[in-house]
Amino acid sequence: MTSVPEPPPERPPHDLGLGRVLSEQSGERFLNKDGSFNVQRHGMGWQSVSLYGSLLTTSWSAFFLTMGGLYLALNALFGLIYFALGPGALSDEPGGGMPRFLACFFFSVQTFGTIGYGHVYPLSVRANVVVTFEAFVSLLGVALATGVLFARFSRPQSRVLFSRNAVVAPYQGGQAVMFRLINGRRSQLMNARVEAVHTQFETLPDGRRVRRFAPLTLERSQVTLFPLAWTVVHPVTPHSPYWQVTLEQLAEADAEIMVIFNATDEAVQQTIHARSSYKPHELRWNERFSDLYRRTPRGELYVDAERLHDTEAVRSEV
Repeated sequence: MTSVPEPPPERPPHDLGLGRVLSEQSGERFLNKDGSFNVQRHGMGWQSVSLYGSLLTTSWSAFFLTMGGLYLALNALFGLIYFALGPGALSDEPGGGMPRFLACFFFSVQTFGTIGYGHVYPLSVRANVVVTFEAFVSLLGVALATGVLFARFSRPQSRVLFSRNAVVAPYQGGQAVMFRLINGRRSQLMNARVEAVHTQFETLPDGRRVRRFAPLTLERSQVTLFPLAWTVVHPVTPHSPYWQVTLEQLAEADAEIMVIFNATDEAVQQTIHARSSYKPHELRWNERFSDLYRRTPRGELYVDAERLHDTEAVRSEV
């Protein structure tokens, strides 16, 4: 009796970890143009809130507004405490009302910043206790603010610029899907790698629509040095999801190309990441990218980053 060979194990999906339910039921693009995910989580509660993480990832304007607001709030709080201690708590302060509160507030600012002009000082034991506690809080606050500020400066920030559109252009007697990217910082990137995954819906014989993921074979997926620009090429072969397919078919299947980039920043010796994606309406058929390279009057070659998104029409060779 001959044994029936077991079927080969099913290959894991190339869904970049998005999961089956999200992959099959999401009606939006998975990756935004800026690399952020269209995935939301609810019901996490306050456990998911991280002030440190938020201060690291927020914009610089929001960071300084937050730190400035906390600074003013703390001084206003201690100013209210000094105000509540009564007129005899501090020397050389107005009689009452808003002028006395402002005097208490600015005394808190001077104490918090260890300025100490000298003409206002605590008179009572209770006021000296509050000053002691505020000095301790200011010591911790300055240390924490300095640490977060240093962490923001030292955190590797990628500025990899992706072309706004991808093109389907003639390539070696056939066609290829191409997009390009530029290193947007003066520091050099090394050991750069790029991964592109195509996803679209397919209709099964029973009528169900399921989303499939397929890694795109790239002409070159890694470069040792990435100082200037890189045009990423996916040759369209019979094994490619773009073989003999039209733009309308891609739009109907809700296709998307997800791009993941990572490299090592030579200046800080840390890994940086960047992401982007392309939907069917961002594909330019039978167009090619315009030349990025220019020469100075002295003949030196340079890359014109302003032409990153420029394309021009070409005749199809197939």
